[in-house]
Amino acid sequence: MPEQSADLDQPAHVKVVFELPSEGDDWPPVSREGLWAVPLGLDHVRLATIPWFARGAAEGDVFRVERDEAGVLRLVERVEWSGNCTIRMIVWADGPFGGDLGRAIDHFAPFGFEGEQLSQFGMVGFTVPPGANLAEAKRALQEGRADGSWAYEEGCVSDEWLAAGS
Repeated sequence: MPEQSADLDQPAHVKVVFELPSEGDDWPPVSREGLWAVPLGLDHVRLATIPWFARGAAEGDVFRVERDEAGVLRLVERVEWSGNCTIRMIVWADGPFGGDLGRAIDHFAPFGFEGEQLSQFGMVGFTVPPGANLAEAKRALQEGRADGSWAYEEGCVSDEWLAAGS
């Protein structure tokens, strides 16, 4: 049952379902992802969590949604970008963090990253706010990928992210 807000008619958080196309090689490992969001009226929500597999979405983005015949909220379109980026990392057991996801989160915190763990897949998801040290963080991510410490992907990035460290 969704958490209730002070306005008892409106839940504080709802699940929104993102359909995920397969990219081959069994990735993503799920066909849909349910993300927590804050309702902003009848058909808009603000994402309240980091997307693990959905592309083109970041924590804080506002989406238009609609209910399907089963009552499930489904994504229609993003209507407002938060400015946040989404970066996902797989932390290798034989890397410098020894597979410790918390250490990976702590390592990137000084760059302004905010992270969550998904232990089932050995993943860390990061929300990267607009004020983060993008050039240094991107360089650190690239160095770790190059030396085999981790893998990462850019789930949702800004022009500033793309230009950083180029």
